[in-house]
Amino acid sequence: MPSTRFNPRGRTLSDWRGIARRRWPILAAGFLLLVLLAWVTSRGDPEPAGEAAAEAPAQPDSLLVVPPAAQRLAGIELVVVNASTSGELIANGAITFDANHVSVLSSRAEGRVVSVAADLGQQVSAGAVLALIQSPLIGQTRGALERAQVSLEAARRNYEREQRLFAQSISSQKELLEAEAAYRSAEADRRSAVAELEALGASAGRGASFSLVSPINGMVVERNASPGQAVDPSTNLFTVADLRHVWITVDIYERDIQRVNENAQAVVTPSALPGESFPGRVTYAGGIVDPASRTFKVRVELENPGRRLRPGMFAQVHIKTPRMATDPSISVPELAVQDVGGQQVVFVATGKPGEFIVRPVTLGPATGNGMVAVTAGLRGGERIVGTGAFQLKAELMKASFGEED
Repeated sequence: MPSTRFNPRGRTLSDWRGIARRRWPILAAGFLLLVLLAWVTSRGDPEPAGEAAAEAPAQPDSLLVVPPAAQRLAGIELVVVNASTSGELIANGAITFDANHVSVLSSRAEGRVVSVAADLGQQVSAGAVLALIQSPLIGQTRGALERAQVSLEAARRNYEREQRLFAQSISSQKELLEAEAAYRSAEADRRSAVAELEALGASAGRGASFSLVSPINGMVVERNASPGQAVDPSTNLFTVADLRHVWITVDIYERDIQRVNENAQAVVTPSALPGESFPGRVTYAGGIVDPASRTFKVRVELENPGRRLRPGMFAQVHIKTPRMATDPSISVPELAVQDVGGQQVVFVATGKPGEFIVRPVTLGPATGNGMVAVTAGLRGGERIVGTGAFQLKAELMKASFGEED
């Protein structure tokens, strides 16, 4: 009779062995499931392939090879990176008159234009008559001057007579002093009338007419006067400008306020005169920053030989800003810089057809005219993609998507 052991549940040892054999596959499967769950948890939540490719930053100096057909479609143009040890600021503006050599003329008294003696584009000298104007006020003031002159002459003769009589002890000192006072008063009335005519610009002439004259040598650049026209001090009749000197005022960002000083050298290149440049100098670097645009005004004065520069012309100004020799300045077109995964990159040509290095760069401030400074990542003499950089970025993204697939 086989031996058995007491089991509190009434089962023998052979019974428990059979149960263990039947449940072993279930226990093994459970153990494997726990291991798999632990492994998945350690990896974290996977991102979709598309999002991962879009956010992945470009690897430093990674290589991009573009097929010839894609290059033609992109219209790729290369630009050479130039490094300079003397930086410059570039800004755009319009040429204006030199305010020290321009005069806007109007009648200083109400009246009417009798005749016009100057026309647009005419060169005039200081003192040249531009128009003849008739004014009732001028007539009244000249009448007052004539009366003052008559009174002055009578007072002078009476004063001289009293001096002779007083010397002969015929006239009293009181009568002499009264005659002198009348003479001095008549002198003051005459001076007052003369000063009023000078203030009205009518010191010369007779009657109610006076000449409107140019105070400077220059060209008539604006004419608004016509015969018979009613005028007053608010009516601008002529503008005369000496175009041998002109100004150009540009806006510079406040971050560059320390880089621009008065007397700094500048070069002006007008859009209407390709290939020509004109030297100038900074004569004013504004002390006030515009709170809306965060810019300040910089004025450049320049000579205008041959009067080739015309007020209103659009021009580009290069303002010299000397730097230390160890601090070279590099600027590249803004379109050459692309954002890839939150990183600013440019595409540097390797010299092999269709092969470009994706180079991360560090940007500085915009320098104007569509250019931006690069403070790290590029060297002078390297060639980068200017036009077509956005299309190369698209090719880079396509390549990234292909790797994820």
